[in-house]
Amino acid sequence: MTTVDPITKTTFATMDWEDYHQGRPQYPQSLTSLIYDYRRLHPGGWERLVDIGAGSGIATTNFMTDFQIIHISDPSPGNQTQAKIFLPNWAEQHGLHPTFEYSQAVGEEAYHQVGERQADMAICATAAHFMDPHKLVSSIGKMLRPGGTMAIFSYWLPTFPKQSSHFHDVFASIFVKVLLQPLQQDAETNQAAMLYGLMQRLGSGEGQVDSVPAPEGLFEDPVRVYINPTDDGKMPYYAQFVKYFPAGLQPEKYSAVAGRDKQLRYYTGSDDEAEGWEFDADKQWLLKFLNTCLPPQHTLMPDTAHVLLADWDRVFEKECPSGQLRVRWAANLLLGTRKEGEDSN
Repeated sequence: MTTVDPITKTTFATMDWEDYHQGRPQYPQSLTSLIYDYRRLHPGGWERLVDIGAGSGIATTNFMTDFQIIHISDPSPGNQTQAKIFLPNWAEQHGLHPTFEYSQAVGEEAYHQVGERQADMAICATAAHFMDPHKLVSSIGKMLRPGGTMAIFSYWLPTFPKQSSHFHDVFASIFVKVLLQPLQQDAETNQAAMLYGLMQRLGSGEGQVDSVPAPEGLFEDPVRVYINPTDDGKMPYYAQFVKYFPAGLQPEKYSAVAGRDKQLRYYTGSDDEAEGWEFDADKQWLLKFLNTCLPPQHTLMPDTAHVLLADWDRVFEKECPSGQLRVRWAANLLLGTRKEGEDSN
């Protein structure tokens, strides 16, 4: 079962990031371009980037060419150790020479190590759902210089554009067995409470970071970008998952989307802004993906996971005779520009 580390408040405190690369999408250049197109409309500088909840620093690589100082903030010492190996090697391979800084902190308190008004851009990649969204944004507001950019982005479970509704149901049922059914069986534990908090933030709206605000006192020109959104305005698989939530839980109450927030929607295959959010995978991809949601002590092995994946094997062989599956990810981006002279408290 998925477990949340009680100190780092994430499921990724001891993640093997090499395995993570194999099961998850890379952040495409189109995402970087969306952030930079927005950023160029505002007066922020390009000296110091802060990556909050950075893990090994995967997301940072998209921006490393353009910033002189890269500050990696993560609550896990294990992740920091991996970042100190991965990022300098990546920079050397690409002929880059930024200055790296590292600090250990939860996102809500990251500004203590970063310093107030010391960052030109702050990113938080597929990590905001582990944090208190209001405290995270307050922390970012403190660390950014006036005109600096907040870019919070994430993706959620994939869909399969060439497959049937039954195929999607099988995929959802397996994810439920790995994550949500164990929660229902052990609903009184602190682990369950933390994971329910995570799920209510993820399910609060149409996008993965809709629970994150862009307070008018801190940020101007807020923009929310939705990549491959669903037609019903809900997260993919919401109907399958909501039945496992505690009675009375209404994730939509946690939405922080405001009337002043500009909303943009793009679709892979139709819009350049959404390119790079699809890839082809084989039947073994699902096991790799599931293991990116689990801590190492609960890793699923091929020789023991065959019962769990039996329905997947059958539907894959029936619907994907070529042995290849098209995987499409839904992604969400929140952008904001730090106001001049406003208080972040």
